[in-house]
Amino acid sequence: MKFLEKRYIGLYLFSIMIIVLILAFSIDKDVPVGKEYNVKKVGTDWTYERVKKEDENGRSILQLTMTHPLSDDIKGKTLSFKSYDSYVNAFLSDKPKVHSGELIYHFGEKPIFGDSPGTYTHFIHLPEEGGKYLNIVVDTVYPHKYMESYQVFSAEENELVYYYLKKEFNLSLMNIIMIVFGILLMVIHLVGSFKKINAPEAFSLGSLSLLFAVYSNCPLFFNQFLCCNPVAQYYMIYFSLFMLPLAAIQYFEDIVPTLNLKWLFFGFVVIELGLSVVHFTEIASYTRTVVIFTGALGAFAIITTFLMIQRFRLIDPEYRIGLLCLLGFAFANVVFYLFVSTVGDQSFIVRIGFIIYLAFEIVNGLRKIMNEVNRERETQLLHTLAYTDQLTGLGNRYALERDAEAIPLESISVMSMDLNLLKTTNDSFGHFGGDMLLVSAAKCMLSVFDKVYRVGGDEFIALLSDKSEDELKELHATLHDMMDKMNIDRSEYGEFAYEEEFLLSIAVGYASFNEGDENFERILSRADKAMYDEKNRMHDNKVPLSNR
Repeated sequence: MKFLEKRYIGLYLFSIMIIVLILAFSIDKDVPVGKEYNVKKVGTDWTYERVKKEDENGRSILQLTMTHPLSDDIKGKTLSFKSYDSYVNAFLSDKPKVHSGELIYHFGEKPIFGDSPGTYTHFIHLPEEGGKYLNIVVDTVYPHKYMESYQVFSAEENELVYYYLKKEFNLSLMNIIMIVFGILLMVIHLVGSFKKINAPEAFSLGSLSLLFAVYSNCPLFFNQFLCCNPVAQYYMIYFSLFMLPLAAIQYFEDIVPTLNLKWLFFGFVVIELGLSVVHFTEIASYTRTVVIFTGALGAFAIITTFLMIQRFRLIDPEYRIGLLCLLGFAFANVVFYLFVSTVGDQSFIVRIGFIIYLAFEIVNGLRKIMNEVNRERETQLLHTLAYTDQLTGLGNRYALERDAEAIPLESISVMSMDLNLLKTTNDSFGHFGGDMLLVSAAKCMLSVFDKVYRVGGDEFIALLSDKSEDELKELHATLHDMMDKMNIDRSEYGEFAYEEEFLLSIAVGYASFNEGDENFERILSRADKAMYDEKNRMHDNKVPLSNR
């Protein structure tokens, strides 16, 4: 069934992700931005109390209480720190290490599904007066995310926002570039669809780029600054991670001939749905499900690498080069992690390689579109050459046959026209004069008929539809009136306007469908006969301008 194809299933899952994120935005926390920059680290005078307790569901919670005297250097300031999968409350109290007093900050609305509010950077504004101690209580959901202490900064809130954004500038910029490149690839796919260009890889790679950028951006403060919503961040990182392999599978199938990963695609769909149910029903934690999924990703990487190596020679050389370069960046990232540094974000080298690969594919996609545009122009030019008379711009005999087939035979009427005096004009004024006469005749005919064709040296046909005998007679008379007008006005004759012997004279005959006509040629034959009859009358009467 069409609606069970991989692309549609990916679209369904993406739609679910969007719906969940929209629902998550019911929790909204504004974060203003300013220009000043005077952030100080509050690293002294903190005391800590660490407790392990159980919540109302019997789940173990690791609780950290951080206490700091309300000294003059922090009064009126905003304190900030980042927590991971933790609920945070801040109190102004007269005693240290207590969970009572004036509640000045609360964070951690429990998600509708799941058990953690996610990663969040807190901004706790301290008043100028009130209390002797600041007690910050951090309840961490997962043991491995528990921290013995936190790095706390003090400044104006605007200064802190600027500090965090500046600190993450390089990573945020790379994510923005991936988003822009992903959108460009989507646009290339859309334009390609209109142009009938087969480029499904632009859509799948664009999806992969957007999902990777969203996933990479989720832990950053920049994402919090944009969303102002920790629950949205929590769901976003979860769903974007789950969608990544689906987009990757689709992309690999698009660029590797004969590669069929349908079984792997649906396997991941089943795994993702199962893990989501297990996590959102609180049977397993976010971390446990992600660990299982990461193991599945590792197996996926091994399987796809093996299958692609088998078919490497079948891959387009352009994709081969790009994939090898991307693999080189991944290897460099591993070397950096093992031998240089394990601190901070470790995927930046892969991100750089991926951005270069995206740029390469954008150029490749644009090249495909430009090639198709040039091909269309060439096709249009060949079509014009095949069906157009180059001198007059009228249709030729092939165009007449094509257009006649498009009209029901019983509706067809034909005007057969023959240009008089062409040989005389050629003899008197040369071929340039003859060409001018032919062009003038074409203009005269087009002023009366919509469809005119030059089918011989001096022979023309006008194709008409659903015309009565009286209408044909009227058109016949109108054409002769136009001839007389052009011969009197003479402005269409160019340098021959003052040559009295340069005259336009056309013999005309017409015919319509009669019972018994089997084809268009029978109608055309009668129109030709009527035209030659008029031509003979004009010759006998020596009336070159009309038959009157």
